Amino acid sequence: MILGYFYYKSYMAIKSVPCIDVNRSQLDDHHVVVDFRDYNNLSENQAFQAIVIPIPYLKRFYHEIPRKHVYVIASNKLEKNIGIRFLQKHGFQVTGYSLAECACHNNTRDMVM
Repeated sequence: MILGYFYYKSYMAIKSVPCIDVNRSQLDDHHVVVDFRDYNNLSENQAFQAIVIPIPYLKRFYHEIPRKHVYVIASNKLEKNIGIRFLQKHGFQVTGYSLAECACHNNTRDMVM
């Protein structure tokens, strides 16, 4: 039962948060972008400002994230699931995510602002 709980928290998809391509979406002042990727995996050509907090540092630095709608960027599904569940547990409203390894071609929905 304990192993099932850890499997669920790490690998089961979060259905309430859509995959959104951040390059096609317009983020306004009501949204903040949080990047869960490691510092050495970041892209220098980002067109937006993001708060970079890798998953191992999330527990220590989540209080630095403003209480706005949160958009998440992660490098894989495991980081995405752990990070979104942590933020939702601490009262953040996560409105979307994107993964570095896929471009959300099939699951892209427009953000309502």
